[in-house]
Amino acid sequence: MIFAAASLVAVPASLDLGWDEAVYVSQHGNHAPPAFMSAPRARGVTLLVWPVASWLDSTVALRLFLTVTAAASLGLAFWVWSRVSRRPGAAAIAAGLYASLWTALFYANAAMPNHYTAMAAVAAVGCFLLTVAEPARPGAYLGLVAALAVAALMRPADAFWLGLPLLAATVAVPAFRRWRLTAAVVAGLVLGGAPWAVEAELRYGGLLERIRQAGHVQGGTRLQFSLGHVISTLDGPILCRPCGSPVRWPAVLWWLALAVLVPLAVRAAHRAGMARTAWLPFVIAAAMAFPYLFLIGYSAPRFLLPTYAVALACTIPGLAALFSTAVDQRRRVVAAVVALGFAGHLAIQAGILHHVVAEQVRSRGDWTRLVQTLRSHGVRPPCVISGHEAIPIAYYAGCRALEDRGYNRNASTAQLRQAAATGRFALLVKGSAPPDWARDWHRIPVPNLTTSGWEVCLPQRPATAPK
Repeated sequence: MIFAAASLVAVPASLDLGWDEAVYVSQHGNHAPPAFMSAPRARGVTLLVWPVASWLDSTVALRLFLTVTAAASLGLAFWVWSRVSRRPGAAAIAAGLYASLWTALFYANAAMPNHYTAMAAVAAVGCFLLTVAEPARPGAYLGLVAALAVAALMRPADAFWLGLPLLAATVAVPAFRRWRLTAAVVAGLVLGGAPWAVEAELRYGGLLERIRQAGHVQGGTRLQFSLGHVISTLDGPILCRPCGSPVRWPAVLWWLALAVLVPLAVRAAHRAGMARTAWLPFVIAAAMAFPYLFLIGYSAPRFLLPTYAVALACTIPGLAALFSTAVDQRRRVVAAVVALGFAGHLAIQAGILHHVVAEQVRSRGDWTRLVQTLRSHGVRPPCVISGHEAIPIAYYAGCRALEDRGYNRNASTAQLRQAAATGRFALLVKGSAPPDWARDWHRIPVPNLTTSGWEVCLPQRPATAPK
């Protein structure tokens, strides 16, 4: 409940939907035609928001619903982990540390998959370790299947990097029950990934072709060093593509703390006879971070939420064991250092969150003002919008978004020209001239935006005249 309350205080429930949220919500909502779902996207979030989005056109109601689901998933995931570590207090502290991250708080009421992937990863690792420790428990196997299915339904690529170490870990399990664990891991991944695979066959020409297109949308997946990009987004922006933000060192302290705490926790877990509960989560956390550190050339701070969640799950119980072995004087010193460090951590995270929320309120307010300009010039449903940031603006205008270039290409130039000739159509440009086929259109500057250079280009047709 504290997590939910903190999120609602820091991130207003009235905050307009972001770009990705508009894509997911529009699939079931009545506000606008369904937005284009590019190859990497999965249907997990669309299913998550369906109970509200299909009935109510209310951002506040949707965000309140998502806050409840985010808090419930946090409690469930770390409850599973408390059964593994046998230290309920340590699991609660791990959950609290995760919940203190600005990224977790910002996305708690968001229609985005990363928090749910993170909680599914924590639950999956916990259930896996429970099946190893108590093989007679059928509930642990069912929990493992369910957690992996949720992860794959939300983000199939993340689920792959979660499932791979789990499959490898079954080698260390006695042969007579290895097949059950392997079957549970495979079943969870298949169940959750099936909708993505079926859609690949129906819309993308096959699974391999969809994977290829997904890699193209992500700028090409190849071995590259993206650590600098990841670090530069630790305090925002929420997406850098391309990445050119400077590194602000207070935000990096969180990583430095993890770099110290994880080895200490693994050592303490070894001493306490809990090595398995430390090493497996550590390997999985590293595996889930690998594609974002070494395979793609851009970054978003939400990408590492699963890594943080799993790393904290194994870190805190190990540190608790280390703390319990300290003598009285040393324990007081350690407690003081930890309290001071946590206070500083909260201050840094709160400052970043305040800055990010303010930036998003301003930038999403620009979309609202652009929609007002469109409506004042007769661009009303049914209508088509193309150009810069067309997808979220089209959602708020109640229009369909068509693109003939970029990562969200879903139409040809000929189709755009046909739409412009036959109905209400607007082309959005920012800091550049319109394409050749729209050079003679009416160009309307949009004032009072936080960023300059926006223009609405309208074809010279009566269909776009004010009514």
